[in-house]
Parts: sequence; C-alpha cells; structure tokens
Amino acid sequence: MFDIFYIGNKEDKQFKRLKAQFFTLKTAENFEHAQTKSITKFFWCIWSDLLILEDFKFDYVPDDYSQDIPHVFRNTTDWYGIWLYPKKLTSSQKEIEHRFLVSVKQVEIDASCYRVYEKFVVETYDDYLYAMENSKTEMFWATSKKIDTSNFPFTLFYPYNEIYERKENHVWLHDICGEQKYDGLFLLSKYKPVTKNEIEYRHLVSRKEHNEVASTHFNYDVYIIDTYEQYEDALRNSKTEMFYGVPSNINILPDYKFDLYYNDRTNEFEYERSSNHSFKNLCNGEELENGIFLFSKKKPVTQKELEHRHLVHKNSHDIIASKHKPYDVVFMSYDEVKADENYDKLLKQVPRAKRVHGVKGIHQTHMAAASLCETEMIWIIDADAQLMDNFNFDLYIDKWDRETVHVWRSKNPINNLVYGYGGVKLLPRELTINMDISKPDMTTSITERFKAVPVISNITAFNVDEFSTWKSAFRECCKLSSKVIDRQKSKETEERLDIWCTVGADKLFGEYALAGAQAGRVYGYKNKDNVEELKKINDFDWLKEQFEKYY
Repeated sequence: MFDIFYIGNKEDKQFKRLKAQFFTLKTAENFEHAQTKSITKFFWCIWSDLLILEDFKFDYVPDDYSQDIPHVFRNTTDWYGIWLYPKKLTSSQKEIEHRFLVSVKQVEIDASCYRVYEKFVVETYDDYLYAMENSKTEMFWATSKKIDTSNFPFTLFYPYNEIYERKENHVWLHDICGEQKYDGLFLLSKYKPVTKNEIEYRHLVSRKEHNEVASTHFNYDVYIIDTYEQYEDALRNSKTEMFYGVPSNINILPDYKFDLYYNDRTNEFEYERSSNHSFKNLCNGEELENGIFLFSKKKPVTQKELEHRHLVHKNSHDIIASKHKPYDVVFMSYDEVKADENYDKLLKQVPRAKRVHGVKGIHQTHMAAASLCETEMIWIIDADAQLMDNFNFDLYIDKWDRETVHVWRSKNPINNLVYGYGGVKLLPRELTINMDISKPDMTTSITERFKAVPVISNITAFNVDEFSTWKSAFRECCKLSSKVIDRQKSKETEERLDIWCTVGADKLFGEYALAGAQAGRVYGYKNKDNVEELKKINDFDWLKEQFEKYY
C-alpha cells in the first residue's frame, strides 16, 4: 500500500475516509512536502477538486517497466485526475501547478470525478467572505433568498485545463416580469475576489455574461389561513414580502395560478406591494370577495377583518379565483329494501356522496356519518329518500349559521303531508359527532338551534314493504304524540298526527301506515314522561318485535 496525500481540507469526508497524512491548500508546496514525507516508493496524490469514486480501492501496483514514471488515472472526462507518483522523481513547479506532467503513464481506470460547485446563499459581503473561506471548490455558486433557481440545472463545470473560465466570475440573467438583468445567479471564482459594493448591489464590474435566464422571482408564499393565529404565523414566517391566504373551505379554480407578482426593482408598484388584495369567490351563485387574499406584510389586518373575511382597505381584482368547497354528502342505510337503488341514483346526482350502512341506532348512525366527513357541515340523506332532480347540494352556509341544524321539507307518499319528516338535513359536523344520545329525537340532540327550510328536497318513500311502512309511521307518531321534538307547535303537531292516523288507506301499504301511526300515537301518549321507553323507538330490533305482536 502506498502513502496517500490529500490536497484539500482535513474536515472533508474524503480526508477522514483515507486518513491522509498531510493537507494544505497550496498545491505546489503541498506536493513538495508530500514527496518529502512519503516513506513508500510511490505515493498517491489527490487534488481537492476531485471526488474519489466509491469503487476505487487504491490497490494498483505499477509493473516493472513503469517504476520511474508518474501514473495518471482517468477522471471520467479527462486526465486531470489522481496521480500515483514516484517518490524519487522530480517535476517542475509549473507542471505541478498546471497539473500537466510531461511524461506520464495514463491508466485506463476511472478513479475520480470533479466535485460539483458548491452553492452558498450570498446576501451580504460577510456571506461572500464566508463562502470564499469555506468552499471546497475553487468556484462556487452565489444564490439569493430572493431568486428562484429551481429550473436551473447547476451542472456547469469547467475542467482543470480551462484556466480562463476558472479564474473568471460568471453571471446569468434574472427575469422579473419580463425585465432581465445580470443581477441574479453568480458563479464566483476564488481567483477573482469582488468588492463589498459589487455584492451588495449585485453588480459585478468584471464578469462573463451568459445569455440564459437562470433565475426568476419567487412566487408569493401560499398559506392555508382560517384563523387569526394562522395569519399571524404567516406574517412572521413568510419568506416573501406578500403572501396568499387561502381558507380551507374553498377550492382553487384550475385556471388560477398564484402567479401575480409586483416588480420590486422599481418604485412603480410600491402602492400595490403595500396593499392587501382580494379575488372573487363563487358562493351560492354570487361573486363574493371572501375567498383568496394576497396580504402585504406592510399592511397588517385586524382579527375582526380576517374572521369576517372582509378587509376594510383592499385592492379588488376582477378575477374569479375560487369556489366554495361543497359540503360532504352521506347516504345512511340499515336494511331498507331500496337502499342500494336509491344510493346509485344519488351517486349519479352527487358523485362525491359517501355511505354509512348497517350501524345500529339512529344517533350512532349520524355520529358515524359525521366521523366519515371532513367538511364543517354535512349533508344527510336517508335511505328511503327519492331526491328532487333540482335539489342543490352546493349551498354554502354563513358563519353565524354553522351551528344550526337545517332540515328541508319532504313529501309523504301516503298522506301527502309536507314538512321536515324524512327530509334532507344539513348538520354541523363537530356537534353531530358529540351529540347528546339521551334524547329520543336525533335532530334536537345536536343543538338547540334549528332551521326549517321551506323547500321540498325529496319524497320519503318509506312504503316499500309492510314492516318499513309500519315502523316509519310508528316512530314519527310516537315523537309527535309525546312532544319530544323541541319547539314544536302544539296545534300543528296535533293536525299532523291526525292526518297520519286517518289518511292514506288507499295508498300502497297504506293500511300499515295507519296501523303504525295509531300504535305509535298510543305508545307516545303512554310514555311521554318516560325517556328510557321513548328511546326504544330508535332500536330497530325492538320495533320489529312490536310489529310482530300485531302481525
């Protein structure tokens, strides 16, 4: 094994791997010292701008006919690679400095490759001096936090024999909104120091210009912002002087690219850069300014402005950038005869609809549906619902109404009653997950806030067989007669109860509807003050037992 001398920095990983005996950055002096210190017939010489290939083992031994000449190993692209040099041979300082020996043996073995030039963020002159001192390569890239070089390959390398290029500073074009200048990306040479003013003004006096756009401005940062705490976090941490705030309850339209940028090279756009901006959001058929905002760090907004999605002072852009995100839709089924058929119809109308099936208990089914969703409000459709073709599942609820249970009207196919029984519901997700399961009526278990929407959403086609018809009528009339539904109007409730119990005998399974209604009315009157007995109406197995007592 021959001695190995590494002409580089002792902190380099290669140095540690090879356990080199000597190091310095002065190439010619280093070589002379290595030759003096070596105690083997040959010694390996590794230059600091080279990387040793992983599979090179330093186990090469010169043959008897080449004991007095240097061996140069291939550097993948040229012959300025690793040397195996005879200790007794003397070469001129010029040969060493130019890494070009007059008489050599070229060994056809790939032993090394050039290092990729290191990259440093250079904003200040101190940054530049740090890079000059610490770069392991004789040239290094000087980038900036203000430029985007993500599309530039950084593959350029000047071989050792291209001395002029290696001792020159290089600049590339930087593009901002179509304006191009050589003040973006630099490739700096350690052989050609620059001044403080050149760095701070990003203008190199002596340079080689490359007519290629290597950098552009960074697009403004984009943050999901629903709360004032999130806004303050973006205000502190955004790397750009302006940043987008996007609420989580909107969808960005495909044509909107977040590519608006105000040139910071000129004072022409100082007003725009110091202002907040709003973009239009489609919501309930209207174009509102409650969607995407472009915030300026120079113009902070108040908590009230953010929470109400209304900025007092802003520049309004006539660009539709977003649309409110539709609420999740859940179809709930247990063992209903036409559940699969109705769900397939729902998917054609609302392809995003989900399904909860086979969960025992009305409250538990709704809680399972809410847990399946991600939006703050959720649509609920019962398995026996035949939806109106024009029902709108894109409705968006104002902030002050998002803790309210919304119930649309439904038409009863037996007695033609039109009210909330069996209608589509829009429920607050979190409150539904945490509802009070001790109450017999599910909708009033979620919140005290209730809104009846005077629009027909569906026909509640519960009359598909004897038991389904009887069960549905029994449950509803038990709730009507026991008055468990909060805030119901007594006269209206009695009228509905009478109609349930007397109208519709001629309709499909009408006699079972009347029988179930009458039995439910009796059970409700009897147990109006007994919550535990009333809760049984949500147990379908118990209902089946009651049905079988009659039939």
